[in-house]
Amino acid sequence: MQILSKPQSNPLPASIGSLAVLPVFFNLRGRRALLVGGSAAATWKAELLAAAGAEVHVYARVLSEEMSALISALSLVHHPRDWCPTSFENAAIAVADSPTDEDARNFLHAAVEAGVPCNVIDRPDFCQFQFGSIVNRSPVVIGISTDGAAPILGQALRRRIEALLPASLSSWARLAKAVRGQISDLLKPGAQRRRFWEEFVDRAFSSGTAPNELTLMNSAHMIAAATPASRPVASITVESDEPELLTLRAVRAMQMADVILFDRFVAVAVLELGRREAVRVCISEDMDHSLLAEKFRSDGKHVVIVRSSLAD
Repeated sequence: MQILSKPQSNPLPASIGSLAVLPVFFNLRGRRALLVGGSAAATWKAELLAAAGAEVHVYARVLSEEMSALISALSLVHHPRDWCPTSFENAAIAVADSPTDEDARNFLHAAVEAGVPCNVIDRPDFCQFQFGSIVNRSPVVIGISTDGAAPILGQALRRRIEALLPASLSSWARLAKAVRGQISDLLKPGAQRRRFWEEFVDRAFSSGTAPNELTLMNSAHMIAAATPASRPVASITVESDEPELLTLRAVRAMQMADVILFDRFVAVAVLELGRREAVRVCISEDMDHSLLAEKFRSDGKHVVIVRSSLAD
């Protein structure tokens, strides 16, 4: 028997495939953002930076109508002159709409010297980071990148995700943030907390408007007072190595599991769908997996058995 903290096959592959870019999220609240240019393209970036809470400083001699209106509406700081190296002082991020490669190169060089991450609009060779398509259900924010290969694909993905996520998700996420500390104090780690958050997510996607904090905490107190119930062992048969062919029910079961028992024919990509914290146990043909599953279950663990059809 092999007990693993992460999925494993023979031989051991990388658990995360290669990434074209690393998705990160800047906290710009109250931070200085340098924006160079007064064009319509620069206006969109200025609005985006302001929406993230940045103090946006716009350096431009000439402003488009859009930028002029945005500066007035959002009280951005306008510097009616060209940028210079001192413009980067105390900046957390820098964005420029540069008309030529030489201008873009100079801006990048100055940003690197100042230690400020920079982006030059529509000039990827001079960017240290890129803006992707955004799905905004703040505080839930989803960024989509195609590494510049197919922007239209990123936009199509954004539309599809927008259609899946209810507008009320914002209020549910804010509520989750508000009660998280209370839930940690009230409910025990493991089954109790997971039950609460699983029910929370189910309601967020099916109930529309979020309840008030008192109603939600009443639900938490009911879970705290309830007698723990053992869940039956779930069994999943995998017909393919392709994870997208799994049913939603199977994926949900794996994401709720504390322990995942699997045979050697199950693909790593399938096992990656399980909870990151779940213990994964590779079972051999001569093992009595039902006894092993019952042992984990008697310890209060939620167990899922994943078997490949090739094992039969």
